[in-house]
Amino acid sequence: MKKTPLLLLALGAGLLSGCAATAPGQLRVHEALLYGGSQERITWVYGNLSGGSSSVRLGGAAADLRAQVNDPLATPGSLSVNGRATFRTATTTLPAKLAVTRLSTGGFNVTPNDSDLLAVYFTDGRSWQKLSGVSAAVTGTAVRGLEGVGSLTDDEARALSGALMNQGPLAVAVLDPTRVPDAPLAVEPAPTEHLRTALYVLPGVPTALVPAPTPPAPVTPAPAPLPRPGGSVTTPQPGTPQPGTALTFSEVASGTNATATSFNVQVARTASAASALYATAYGRQTGVPTPPALNGRTLVGVFLGQRNTGGYSIKVREARVSGGILTLVAEVRAPGEGSFTTQAITSPWTIVSVSGTFTGVRVVDTAGQSLSTGTGAAF
Repeated sequence: MKKTPLLLLALGAGLLSGCAATAPGQLRVHEALLYGGSQERITWVYGNLSGGSSSVRLGGAAADLRAQVNDPLATPGSLSVNGRATFRTATTTLPAKLAVTRLSTGGFNVTPNDSDLLAVYFTDGRSWQKLSGVSAAVTGTAVRGLEGVGSLTDDEARALSGALMNQGPLAVAVLDPTRVPDAPLAVEPAPTEHLRTALYVLPGVPTALVPAPTPPAPVTPAPAPLPRPGGSVTTPQPGTPQPGTALTFSEVASGTNATATSFNVQVARTASAASALYATAYGRQTGVPTPPALNGRTLVGVFLGQRNTGGYSIKVREARVSGGILTLVAEVRAPGEGSFTTQAITSPWTIVSVSGTFTGVRVVDTAGQSLSTGTGAAF
């Protein structure tokens, strides 16, 4: 009778140990703590699986570790956590760490709100630059994303850089991970390596136009009068494109943080209208730059409207005029399904400059579908 309970106890312990997953060998944990436009802790877990799966406790909760899944944030050697490429939790909200403005001449203005900034990087959605400083007027040098930042491995840096590049123009400030409010993630059993990198993501970096010196206007003869029926003539208005012509235009500024809450087109032909246009574009920024002198040109601002995340943008690809109506062809981009996006409300916009005056402005997408009709002081 005395042996039976011992036998059952031993058998039960054996069954329990056989059902429980074991922690992976060489357990390593790498954290990327994102603040600002993305309030998220992204944690990569590395290790050698025991069988088909292993388990650990992350942040006090059980986590199932298996072979990695197909995901943009997956890195070589990392394990999936509960079916996802990384383990993700929210980070503490921090006050704004900096303001950045990109200049049309290629430089940047940086206004730091914190003395702990270690470095600042910038992406326009196509490439990355490392800024030469963290304060005042600086320049940028082309780099391979966030490689070499903090304790990120090259693979982690490439994955994170690629995800952030889809968010439109943004800056990334490198913070001291020992001075952020979030403590290291609790991990059981203790990992053999626990690395942390802290970043502040600033979405919606605006572009400010820096006017170039105006060259002297060439002297051209007046156009010949056009004959009318009955022998009378009319002289075309200077600077006004003739119907059916393609127009050259320039993008003078763009960003993702306007005050516009819905799709809107604003047109400016006067200095006061240009100031109102810039106030809409830069209303949520620190300081509104001075609009460029019009000199017979028309400014058109195209505002996509409020969006709940980053990853949206609008860019004018073509301009043409017919019957006095200016048509702008705009490309609208949205984040792909399941893509990593900055969790901040954005309002993308662009302002273009076109020579001449028009009786109306309309904006269409690249498929020719009408988006909106513009109004403003040009009419």
